[in-house]
Amino acid sequence: MIRSLFSVLVTTVVLLVGCSSTPELGPSAAAAPDNGSVPSELQFTAQTLAGENFSGDSLLGEPTVLWFWAPWCPVCQREAPMVGTVAQANPGVRFVGVAAQDEVSAMQEFVDTYPVGKFTHLADTDGAVWARFGVTYQPAYAFVDPAGGIDVVKASLSEAELNERVSALSAR
Repeated sequence: MIRSLFSVLVTTVVLLVGCSSTPELGPSAAAAPDNGSVPSELQFTAQTLAGENFSGDSLLGEPTVLWFWAPWCPVCQREAPMVGTVAQANPGVRFVGVAAQDEVSAMQEFVDTYPVGKFTHLADTDGAVWARFGVTYQPAYAFVDPAGGIDVVKASLSEAELNERVSALSAR
């Protein structure tokens, strides 16, 4: 009887631990495609907040930072000034915001409120771009090198961490 109860308890704990949703704090990376093809993550089309068409494959060939954010996210609101500062300080690196989980009007209000209006923002209203990069929560970043190598960080970054990653990206 005790052995049976212990067995049930261990099984329950294993199942609960396996189903928990602990955030990924470390980066995940995709190797650069070796045949000159466009990585699957960059095979998307989206609309900018300005209503223009945007093609993900246009990012290939230049160092790029994708910043995944939501207008209601307090961490994103705190990070926005820092992201804007780093973007302005690195004109050789393209920054693209990927907003989701809200209406376009709220996304535009965020861009108008915080100093991130100097770079393009996508209105990912259906979350399709987020899904391509495996992003399920915000903030997150994807660092795309000119050859198409992609490093996704599913966590908030400090200004020093973002600067370090942008410097490494622009050195490639």
